[in-house]
Amino acid sequence: MSDSMGRRRSVDVGGLALALSDENQGHGWGGWEETDCGETRYAEVLIDVRAHTETMVSQDCEHFNSCCVVLDRDTHERLIHSLSSWHFEPHKLPEEEVIACSYILFEALYRIENMQETVSVSLNSIATFLQHLCQLYRQANTYHNLQHALDVFQAVYFFLTSAGAVPPVTILLEDGRTWKRDRKASDPLVGLLTDEDLFALCIAAVGHDVGHPGLNNAFMKNAKTPLAVVYDDKSVLEQMHYSLILQIMRHHNLSFLLDRPTAGPLFRQLLLKTVLATDMGIHFNFMTDFRDMLAGADLPEFQRRILVCQALIKCADISNPSRPYLVSQHWATALESEWSSQLLLEKHLQLPSSVKPSDSRIGEANSQIWFNTTFARPLFELIAQGIPSFEQFASQARENLALWQTRAAELAAQPSEPSQDAPETPLTWPSQAPNDFLTAFPPTLPESFRQPEELSYPMVYHHHHRLSSVAPSTSSSSSTPSQYESCESSLPSPVFSPVLEPSAASPPASPSIQGSLPPRLELPQSRSPSVASNAPSTSASVFSMTNEATAAIRAAYKASVRKKKSFHRSSWNPSPTAVSSLSQTPPPVPGPAAGRSPVSPAGSADSPMSLSGGSHSTGTLTPSPLTPDGNATQARQTLLKTALVSASS
Repeated sequence: MSDSMGRRRSVDVGGLALALSDENQGHGWGGWEETDCGETRYAEVLIDVRAHTETMVSQDCEHFNSCCVVLDRDTHERLIHSLSSWHFEPHKLPEEEVIACSYILFEALYRIENMQETVSVSLNSIATFLQHLCQLYRQANTYHNLQHALDVFQAVYFFLTSAGAVPPVTILLEDGRTWKRDRKASDPLVGLLTDEDLFALCIAAVGHDVGHPGLNNAFMKNAKTPLAVVYDDKSVLEQMHYSLILQIMRHHNLSFLLDRPTAGPLFRQLLLKTVLATDMGIHFNFMTDFRDMLAGADLPEFQRRILVCQALIKCADISNPSRPYLVSQHWATALESEWSSQLLLEKHLQLPSSVKPSDSRIGEANSQIWFNTTFARPLFELIAQGIPSFEQFASQARENLALWQTRAAELAAQPSEPSQDAPETPLTWPSQAPNDFLTAFPPTLPESFRQPEELSYPMVYHHHHRLSSVAPSTSSSSSTPSQYESCESSLPSPVFSPVLEPSAASPPASPSIQGSLPPRLELPQSRSPSVASNAPSTSASVFSMTNEATAAIRAAYKASVRKKKSFHRSSWNPSPTAVSSLSQTPPPVPGPAAGRSPVSPAGSADSPMSLSGGSHSTGTLTPSPLTPDGNATQARQTLLKTALVSASS
């Protein structure tokens, strides 16, 4: 609700008085009634989230420039051909080529006649926007990272190409050629989209997971994170992604797209609802709405365009089951690894488990069968009813489902072997220890877990390298092992990961256990520290900004309203009790149990369209040069596995 001057009432003097009073008033400010010692915390939490958001977006952005995406001719052509294939594998690309691929897709989009004039955004502005956006993706995540963002963007563009709405990426191989869009010749529903809709959809696709911490919405709610408080547990991460996209657009002089009197609100609404559609919590609501549209429901044209954009990004976001089988296997393994890391953090924080990584190969197959049957196949088949070109992707999803079903039947027929692992131990290795999550966007972490600046010991943050974990292939020796992103950091801090700290009397890991650890391959280049990963280095300034902002609000409020007392602490700092519990000596943990070789699906054989050939390997791989101490790496992985075994048993 707004007053005559367009200001929100929740931020005027009256709303501020209600927010900061301690007389049992104003607890509904902003729609929330969470209280702390009889006082609402929402106002301060909102200030903190805002301060962290602005700090993360504003730092280190001056060095971005368009020349960073200039490629030599051979590399440019190779990436163009790769982007033109449904067998696309961005996880095999170094970061600079991932950013270049995102730029190439916009280059192809701009070959549509008058596209640049329609959106009034130059390719140079797109280049700097993409570089800034990509820096805010957290590479410590094995799934929700920069490579996944490109995977979704490429899928959206591939869908649009198949539907006749955009030119093929290979148009860039012809100097100066433009492409005239014929909306009547494309699939009818996709033909509804305007050029500006296509541009907004591409922005949403490449930015739909920006700032993702590697933790899901259920974790946000269970941990009562500041972000969950601000967004009232509703599509928490998706609303954060949308907010960051807007902040970065404004940072690079694209705010005119958002603030135009008539077109601006429509652009923002389409962008918001497209990003929110990636929340699987509202999947079945979308299915109902899209089915109603196909049945002839009387909807405004703008609402129909929104539903089409939502359909495209949803199919792209869960496109893995519709990719070629071996590509699909990679993403399944990457997600399992990210879930294993979250499960470890949830057990460390004594939170309910909101993910359940597979604990056996047959469990992994059944998990893929369930997801494909429940979500992917019905979605693609429904969209194919309205967009006929989607039938090829629905067919691939059905084929993959049959392959997983065959795999499950074969595993079920095999005699079971006794496992020496604890029950419910995830099959796929976690890539992060609990304290590694301290590099995530602070508002996505619970108050008691984030390290306050008042503690005497230094802040613990890690710079993660981009490595590839590869497990022995289960297929023939001619296949290439599939790779998935993992991260490497120093050993866990005893302050934040007591469950990971071994007892002094614990025996060292046996050779058999160390031999089962996943070998590593080096990617062409290691990632320079991203803005998202480096955010904690400016944590002192963030807390200073937050405290100053809160103090300024209190001062302004006190000048106009009498009040008995005001807040005297930062909302995100743990209570003295929590600080005391963090500094206690962790209990001993038993030695590691016998490990099981992690399962990483076999990759595809090299082909001319492959982005970079994974190593053909049937034997032992040497440790990556990015890992200075192989024994330390093995010890770390053993600690992670031990933590899962200990927590499960």
